[in-house]
Amino acid sequence: MNIKINLLPITKKKAKPTDINIIIIFIFFILVLGLIYFFYNTKINTLTDDLTTIQHNITRYSDMESLKNEKIKSDNVLSYYINTINKLGKNQVKFSQFFNTLSQNFPSYAYLTNLDVDLDTKVIRLTGVVDDYYNLGRLLNYLSNFKLMSNVYLSNFSKQAVTGQESKSSVTFTIVAIWNVGAEK
Repeated sequence: MNIKINLLPITKKKAKPTDINIIIIFIFFILVLGLIYFFYNTKINTLTDDLTTIQHNITRYSDMESLKNEKIKSDNVLSYYINTINKLGKNQVKFSQFFNTLSQNFPSYAYLTNLDVDLDTKVIRLTGVVDDYYNLGRLLNYLSNFKLMSNVYLSNFSKQAVTGQESKSSVTFTIVAIWNVGAEK
């Protein structure tokens, strides 16, 4: 039996230096690609989360926008009602005050038989009786200076004899004036 034994040292084939460099460059390239993927994947996840938050806020703000529009509408309606009420309060015809003021300040020598008021034009028509023309003139002068009335003029007058008394007569009149609503006495 013959056994062959090789006592020479075994020499391994050395890898070519270019092969090792290519492997190192390939591993480095894979690591760089992995880091770039990790970096951009993290950035994409962050941006996706931000987009979700923004979409949620848009939904919430659009709800708030509709609430704001409803509030603006209700504020406009409320403002309209308040302005209307204020206008009505300012333009409100206060007959009780007018009649009270007129009765307190109307001269005792004249008597009213009829009082007409047109609310649209604020024209007052006073019909009544005085004893004579002198008191009719006094009444016209008094009403001309009365602050609740303006543009006072005598529309109609006539002298009538009082029945049953020979020397007694009276003067009937119709006076037209403009009512100054809200004026002081």
